[in-house]
Amino acid sequence: MTSLDPAPPVPWQHRLSTRLTALLLGVVAVLTVAMGVLLWRALAQLVRLETGADAVPGLEGLGALAGDGALDADAAAAVLRSTLVNLAVVVAVTLVAATAFSRTLLLDPLARLTAATRAFAAGDRGARADLSSASEIGVLARSFDAMADALSAAQDRLEARVAARTAELRALLELSNTIAITPDLEPQLEAVLQRLVETGSAVAGEVLELEPGGRLRRVAALGEVPVSRLAVGDGDTARPAASRIAQAAVVDGDALALPLRARDEVVGVLHAYAPPGRGWDEEHLDLVAGLAAQAAVAIENARLYERAKGLAAEEERRSLARELHDSVSQAIYAVVLSAHTAKRKLEAGDAEGADAAIDSAVELAEGALAEMRALIFELRPEALAEIGLVGALRRQLDGLELRHGVRTEAELGEEPDLPFAAKQELLRVVQEALHNVAKHARANVVTASLRTYDGRVVIVVSDDGVGFDPSRAKPGHLGLTSMHERVAALGGLLVVDSAPGQGTRVRVEAPLTATEVLS
Repeated sequence: MTSLDPAPPVPWQHRLSTRLTALLLGVVAVLTVAMGVLLWRALAQLVRLETGADAVPGLEGLGALAGDGALDADAAAAVLRSTLVNLAVVVAVTLVAATAFSRTLLLDPLARLTAATRAFAAGDRGARADLSSASEIGVLARSFDAMADALSAAQDRLEARVAARTAELRALLELSNTIAITPDLEPQLEAVLQRLVETGSAVAGEVLELEPGGRLRRVAALGEVPVSRLAVGDGDTARPAASRIAQAAVVDGDALALPLRARDEVVGVLHAYAPPGRGWDEEHLDLVAGLAAQAAVAIENARLYERAKGLAAEEERRSLARELHDSVSQAIYAVVLSAHTAKRKLEAGDAEGADAAIDSAVELAEGALAEMRALIFELRPEALAEIGLVGALRRQLDGLELRHGVRTEAELGEEPDLPFAAKQELLRVVQEALHNVAKHARANVVTASLRTYDGRVVIVVSDDGVGFDPSRAKPGHLGLTSMHERVAALGGLLVVDSAPGQGTRVRVEAPLTATEVLS
């Protein structure tokens, strides 16, 4: 018998019923013969006691006991006792022998089989009955051993598949982390192909991106890509590339073409090439499908990143255009007007008026220069990294004083221990507050302070300007919304205290652990 094949029928001479019947018959035969022998010996002794002669077999011996001779009662009783004792000994020996035989036949094999089943159930995968008996119990034990072998092999296969699946999931997780921290698309797709080859699913592969114009562009390749009729040439535009990408996986021998989908849209195709002659089974197809999903995510993320960069650049351009129009262009226009005024004064012989116009032009030009420097600073975030938040706030106050003639007072403490992104957000909030002072407050003095305590950084900007009602903010104060949003993103709090004729006080409070909020 091999594996879990049906057991052959047990020959009749090895069946338990046959052996038990033989045992019972043997016990009955032994007891019957023993009883007959003992009774015959007892009869012979009784005849000898009565007649003094040996008993004669048959009815003549029994007739001798019916004669006139006297029979000694004590001697007869002794003969009977002896006979009964011998009979009891024979019965006991017979029962002991029958018990030993039945133990060998039934109890020991059943005990070994029971112990093996309990050990196997307790987790001992090596437990076996190992019975060589030809009876039904032996057949049952061998069937159990075969079942245990099959279960052990199945568990080994299951553990191997679980280990392989765990390795695949670990590879996908590591790949996801790689994609998340790698900004460029090509290294991300190369990492996908590297995982594909490392898992043994393929010996070579390539990823082609479907560009918006319908052109396929090879982004990454690994290994020696063989010639296959599934391959789509790099830059092939003989037909629209999207129509040449199948809607599902296509297998051509050892070659596999798998469409890359992101949000129900085909963004590319993955070609994978199995070792020669192996082909593609369900297990390897599932693994490649998981890797293909990661490749599609990488392509889609790269596109979204480029789109976001374009939108951010466009927003920066619009903001710069507004700033140039609201400040620098007007200042330069004022310089031009002052220059024309000075020219007219000189032509008219008014030297004093010309000097005043020239002084005004110089002052306006210096203000425009300060405004340009401030704009350049805003466009260069690396300057914040060089001088820190405290230095950047000092520059903003100096620029406000130069451009608008507002006296500034600063009480800035030590540089707060904040991540760079949090410093950028706080600087933007202060810039917006100072911008509101310059445009709306008509203030004479602006005071700014920065201090750190209890794990928080607090910045206060106040002025002695005209103030306003925060609950009825004018359209020019819509920047307050963006200020609240920036501070909220840091997990902080923005409080604006103001009233008409009483100036304005802006208080910003943010945790030093703002990096957790931004990440």
